[in-house]
Amino acid sequence: MSINHFSVTNIEKESIATNLTKECENCFSKTEHNGRTIDCPLYFTKRRNGKVSNNNGTTFLCCSTTKTTKLFKGKLDALSYAYYDLNLPIEAIQTNLKLKEQKRVNRLVHNLTTINAKNIQEIYDLVPQEILTSDFNSQIPKISEIVKTNPKDTALMFLRLAKHNIHMKSEFSIYRKLDRANPTLEKRKHPIHKVLMNVLHSFFIDFSDKEVYVNVGEFRGTINCDYESLQVALYHLIENASKYVRPKSTVEIIFKEKEENIFVHFKMSSLFIEESEYSKLFIEGFSGNEAKKTSKDGEGIGMWRIKQMLELNDFSIEVKPGKEIEKLNGFRFSENEFIIKLKKY
Repeated sequence: MSINHFSVTNIEKESIATNLTKECENCFSKTEHNGRTIDCPLYFTKRRNGKVSNNNGTTFLCCSTTKTTKLFKGKLDALSYAYYDLNLPIEAIQTNLKLKEQKRVNRLVHNLTTINAKNIQEIYDLVPQEILTSDFNSQIPKISEIVKTNPKDTALMFLRLAKHNIHMKSEFSIYRKLDRANPTLEKRKHPIHKVLMNVLHSFFIDFSDKEVYVNVGEFRGTINCDYESLQVALYHLIENASKYVRPKSTVEIIFKEKEENIFVHFKMSSLFIEESEYSKLFIEGFSGNEAKKTSKDGEGIGMWRIKQMLELNDFSIEVKPGKEIEKLNGFRFSENEFIIKLKKY
């Protein structure tokens, strides 16, 4: 089936819209008329083509449906003067795409810069900057002595660096996989308990600082998932838990199987979620009132990221907010439950 082919360029000869093939390009370069019948080298039939130039630019059309040359010339003229109607929405779309991409890049750079600053500060907190910038021959002995005399602080620093590195990895994963029509997924068989623990161990310090005990149930089931994107979802969920859990409490992580699904339940006493906030939890940029009071809410993208990354794997998350309120240090807490639904391998 033959189709109409066209090309619209502006006065600077920049392409506005085109669907020309290689054969069409040859016809376009040879066409100096505004309408006549030709033997088409692409469809091997009689067609009409023509080219017209005006103050807007140059318009080319090759048509198989117009019955007379006069009608074809009218169609070509109409298309050539529709330039502004065609160009303005295209420019708006291009501008919006550029702004959207710039926003993604800015967020990535900002987050990586922040994480990098944290890593540098972690090192300087253990090893003073003047030692790291001192004579090379004296660096290693001095650093070795600091590590020997501060083994616990050194271990904690490595744990914090590990957490920051997982965060950096998640930022790269988000940039590569989100906002794309066909994100690249590498789905393989993974034991869900191990995937969870690989993320959870890096938050040991955060929970310890708040005297929170994390009780993880045993489980041997496997799932088919893209490890990288699931790790990002778990990272943000556990990060939120470490920030908003009630001090001196327990986080229960329980695994359950039902038919073809695996459910991972995160039960904890954490910041109270108001009923008016239920429908907004997964909206980009949203933070609850209690989260805002802690000044730890960031950009309000944690839950949004979790949902996005889970959905890439055809997984889902459900939140069951608690109703009873317990007040502590000026904050409201309740028994909340976050349930991730996964498909068994």
